[in-house]
Amino acid sequence: MRRARLAIALALVAGLLAGCGPVGPTEAGGDRASPVKLLTVLPSPGELRGAPAREADAAAIAEAFTGVADPDLAAIIRSRDPQAAAVREWTGPGGQTLTAVATVWDSHLVATQVGADLAQKLVSDGGSAWTPPEARAARGARRDDPRELRLARSVGPNAIYIRATGPVPDETVTTALARLTEQLQENPEFGGG
Repeated sequence: MRRARLAIALALVAGLLAGCGPVGPTEAGGDRASPVKLLTVLPSPGELRGAPAREADAAAIAEAFTGVADPDLAAIIRSRDPQAAAVREWTGPGGQTLTAVATVWDSHLVATQVGADLAQKLVSDGGSAWTPPEARAARGARRDDPRELRLARSVGPNAIYIRATGPVPDETVTTALARLTEQLQENPEFGGG
């Protein structure tokens, strides 16, 4: 009986180690997505229209994250050494914007921390924490005046981030995050499966 339990325990540990997730917080775990290709799965929502996804350097990532050029944030991003990144942006007739960012980092810990840091940055700027029920594994923040929503999630070494300003419905943000998360988790082309 004792040997049977030991064999089962060893089989479980081997199964966990063979999985596609990270074994520890400093490990990437899972496959790295192609950020430009990943962002192509998002349609133009409602009245919003935009350009195709494009590769992004640290300065472009920083601006996409916050909406303004931010050399200090770009330097922090550069120091964390993103392996790949892309940005896709939409605008609408009411001045609203929607920005999606996909990044690949060297560990799951860094990918997770990116979203947490950006949510905290908005909270520090007068926003509040925001994690909608349909996005429980995400980190987010919102501010209502002027309106801005930020929501992020990581899957292995990949981080996805959605930022909306102006009259963009909450559901547009949560739907975009859910669609990207699903692709990362389930589509072998993007690292899941």
